[in-house]
Amino acid sequence: MMRPLVIRCEGAALAAALHPARGARGALIVSGGVQTRTGPHRLFTQLAEALAAHGMPTLRFDRRGVGDSEGGDAGFLGSEADIAVAATALRREGGAGSTVGIGLCDGAAALALFGAGAGVDRLALINPWSFDGDVAEMPAAAQRERAARRLRSPGAWLRVLTGQVDIVGALRSVFARPEPATEQKLAARLVDALNAFQGPVLVVLSRSDATARAFGELLPRLGAHVRTRWIENADHTFTRPEAQAELIAVIGDFLKD
Repeated sequence: MMRPLVIRCEGAALAAALHPARGARGALIVSGGVQTRTGPHRLFTQLAEALAAHGMPTLRFDRRGVGDSEGGDAGFLGSEADIAVAATALRREGGAGSTVGIGLCDGAAALALFGAGAGVDRLALINPWSFDGDVAEMPAAAQRERAARRLRSPGAWLRVLTGQVDIVGALRSVFARPEPATEQKLAARLVDALNAFQGPVLVVLSRSDATARAFGELLPRLGAHVRTRWIENADHTFTRPEAQAELIAVIGDFLKD
């Protein structure tokens, strides 16, 4: 049964949930953006329950300034200490010997950058964020794909009619002339960090996600210890139950090795 925890991080109380199990390998789930430990569509809760049912103690938590945690939100690039204390709590409270880090979006990027320093020895990264800024600073190709996907959605046209979507801006993004690609500093940091990581890495990418496709361009620069799995008909947060179930199964198979 899930057990609530409070973890201290530089004077702030972090809200966490431990799913106990008797296995020696534990899982630390790191959310992305301002998403809480429950995860989008309860994804992290369901993933934690599935892993614990297979003998893997699992910890979910809110970093400082997010959800039920105290402190100011320093963003994912300022979450190194949060990840370290959460990993320590998993080993102390959950009895985990080795630790796998599982993250979505910029939570995946944070694990790639800081996981090794927190004692994480295996990574499962879901649609990792690799842009230096927000959506407006995405590479042009990713922006065009994102805009085109929104325009193909029937729901998007309802939002157009009610003034909730900038149709002119979306069309401009789709048909804009491609600009020369510029190297993203975060992307370069991620490549270096993952190539230096000593354990196995799984990268799970959604086929219908611009963030995933942008990270996919980095794959040829990564070492042989990084394996990749594309999930068809999946968006960034795995809205569809079938995509969510496939994601959980893929991660489970990776952790059986």
